[in-house]
Amino acid sequence: MSSPSISDGLKSKIPETTLLVHSQPVDAYDVVIRFISAENVPKTDIVGHSDPYFIAKIDDNITHTSAVVENTATPKWDDEEWIVRNIPLDAKLFVSVYDKDDDQPLDDYIGQFEVINLINYHAPDGGHDILGLSGHKHGSFHLSIQSMRSSEESQQLPRYTFDGPCRYFRHDSLSVGRLTMFHADCIYSTWKISMRRLSFFFPPYQRQHWNTKYKLARAIFGKCPLSIAPRTTLKIAHKALYGRTVKHSENGRLNDANDLWKYVFTDKFTKKIEPCVYTYVIDDHAWRFSEVGSRLLTDIASKHALLANGCEYVRYAGEFHLRPKHGWDKIDDEWELVIDNGSGTYAPNPDLLKNLKELLVFNFPGLNVVTYDQEDPKLKESKDQMKVATEENKHKTIVIDELAKLSPLSISSNIQ
Repeated sequence: MSSPSISDGLKSKIPETTLLVHSQPVDAYDVVIRFISAENVPKTDIVGHSDPYFIAKIDDNITHTSAVVENTATPKWDDEEWIVRNIPLDAKLFVSVYDKDDDQPLDDYIGQFEVINLINYHAPDGGHDILGLSGHKHGSFHLSIQSMRSSEESQQLPRYTFDGPCRYFRHDSLSVGRLTMFHADCIYSTWKISMRRLSFFFPPYQRQHWNTKYKLARAIFGKCPLSIAPRTTLKIAHKALYGRTVKHSENGRLNDANDLWKYVFTDKFTKKIEPCVYTYVIDDHAWRFSEVGSRLLTDIASKHALLANGCEYVRYAGEFHLRPKHGWDKIDDEWELVIDNGSGTYAPNPDLLKNLKELLVFNFPGLNVVTYDQEDPKLKESKDQMKVATEENKHKTIVIDELAKLSPLSISSNIQ
């Protein structure tokens, strides 16, 4: 499937929405930054090369973290594009390069460089010098930048609006997977999907504060000294479950609903969409979620405060599940995403479910989305139907597996 062109990315229209229009900035520009490659990146470990990645930021207002390129002094990023809208003329780009180290709490710092004139950019001959802490050159970095004045529609967006591409990051936790035995492959996956124009659909002033009436939330976010320990534990667990690693991560671009179903919700072993319930939060940058399970540890791993990295505010939160659009007897037909505001920790405003649907459909064109308030009886009915269908499917699978173990003679005898 071909990806959108730069001109498409810069000129796509603002979706219809009921949100307020932002005041027009004095100066406004849109940029497409393509991070291409680096060379002569020094190694920080005794064995092998570095595992380079970078973190880019514009004026401390918006950041982008790249994929990790394994074991190389000459990393190339084939699909590392960043579209940011409505930035000022004097915006500056800062890029820091790191060596990913799965076995250490902190990654090794390699160096950084700056682009002072982001709007009128001219690539230097030989690339940008990556300067280490001592000021010595630690390699060269190559990128390209295309800029244009923001259209009237783009100027309705908040300053420094991320506008693509939409990317997913999956982290597979073997330790949690082995403890929970949640799947046959003993892997527990967490997901992070960068969302375009998030602040347009969920402005910062509409962020959802943690629920002061919820006892468990008070134990985490309360002002008493006893709340420090659980918050610290949540942040450590969040890093373990969502941290990017060299060997147990996957990432890619999502252009539409078909990509979402194919790369995120289709099981990589069975090649089928697995019906299950997910816990999710939408924070200031992304849609994060993980599967809900009946086992205790899995349930803890998917709790909203953990997904939100112990933050007191989120843009939205709840649960979602997947179901065939035309009934469980037609699982090979279209599917739809059923999403709600079911979070005791944050108790999101149900009036914003419309914004949630608009955000998802805008990011994944063609996605079938159904929203329910957590108190809607139709939500429980939908989950109950999914559980029944799942149990029936498991029973059929067990019967088929047992028959497969029998010899043809045994099968014939059993039938007679």
